[in-house]
Amino acid sequence: MKGQKVVRWLQSGYPHFKEENGLPAWVVPDHSFVRITNELGGESIMELSQPLRFAEGIEELIDKAPDPETVPSEVWQMAIKLWPAHSQVKPVVDICLEAAASILRQFQSGQLKVDPVVVCRGMAVFGCAPFVPGGRHITEELASILEGNANEPAGLLKRYVEAVTNADIGMVRRVDDCIAKYGQWVEWARIFLRQTRDFPYTTKPIGVTPPISAEIIGVLAEMIQGGTG
Repeated sequence: MKGQKVVRWLQSGYPHFKEENGLPAWVVPDHSFVRITNELGGESIMELSQPLRFAEGIEELIDKAPDPETVPSEVWQMAIKLWPAHSQVKPVVDICLEAAASILRQFQSGQLKVDPVVVCRGMAVFGCAPFVPGGRHITEELASILEGNANEPAGLLKRYVEAVTNADIGMVRRVDDCIAKYGQWVEWARIFLRQTRDFPYTTKPIGVTPPISAEIIGVLAEMIQGGTG
């Protein structure tokens, strides 16, 4: 029952999260997010939260909390705006979408010189660590390796993607060795990748094509070929 309420809270807050962070409607559309969270279920979501202790005290809070559908829009909006990492969400999402296109192209053409599992683990950590309280230390260490700024997570992710696509094996290995020192992040990434692998269908990060560009056309062509091959 608590797991179901976790799903309902996520689904109720997601549209406000997107709006307040300036994410366009076509990035993981609301109906896709509902389908994904329903398919995962509360237990899997809670399992993913455990290595990083996201859910500490969540059961007590859920017991006391009202139904998420009754929370006014202005309360959601204010809570999101007060979140310190609020301004960093859209830049990181933008880089993730760009990175997915370039890395997918290299992978499908056989030009990717790095273990895809290592790349997925690295991108997952770069995409999550700057947004959680327990991620500051690893973010600072990764920033030092990449000679970047821990307060600019999108820039760090871009530097990492450049190392991957430029086949800078030494840099990619240093990043992965750094992540390996943090057992909780290794375990979190393991669960994340397992849940992604075991998901019953392939999710897409976009629901409707944004303004047409050569980059988007190339990605869509690869998706179509992958689905018909």
